[in-house]
Amino acid sequence: MANHYEALGLGHRQFDGNLTTQDIKQAYRKALLEHHPDKLRAGGASQSVDSITIAYKTLSEPEAKVDYDRDLRLQLTRNKRGEKIFHTGLDIVDLDDLDYDEKSGEWWKGCRCGQDRGFVVTEDELENESRYGELITGCKGCSLWLKVLFGIEDDEEQNVQLAG
Repeated sequence: MANHYEALGLGHRQFDGNLTTQDIKQAYRKALLEHHPDKLRAGGASQSVDSITIAYKTLSEPEAKVDYDRDLRLQLTRNKRGEKIFHTGLDIVDLDDLDYDEKSGEWWKGCRCGQDRGFVVTEDELENESRYGELITGCKGCSLWLKVLFGIEDDEEQNVQLAG
């Protein structure tokens, strides 16, 4: 079964931060035309109009898109090697507990499996999950998971605190 991005022909733009609601709307219209039952040849495989509509409704609503992207990232992480990966452990840490690499702009932590940078977190991932204040990432070398807790400071709050 195709994910929502693939249903709209946007599989190549999955997690693209520059994907606009106009891009999604154009892809929706194009997908509806391509997969309309009256335009298909007999026996042609097709996305259903319902699945295309559900994909559009999910990706065009900002909060629903954030939730969907989060779930999709977790699913992709689980299946990154094309095999079913079982969660054998979940550690919980604060972002401050991770090492920060200024050169790459990534936070990282070694895993007990021996992978030096088993858990890697980017600023983009943190921004995508800022609504939740937590990010779940899998180890690159095993089936362990890390939940990273963090907070976002608003510039306005900082200005108020500095002014006060």
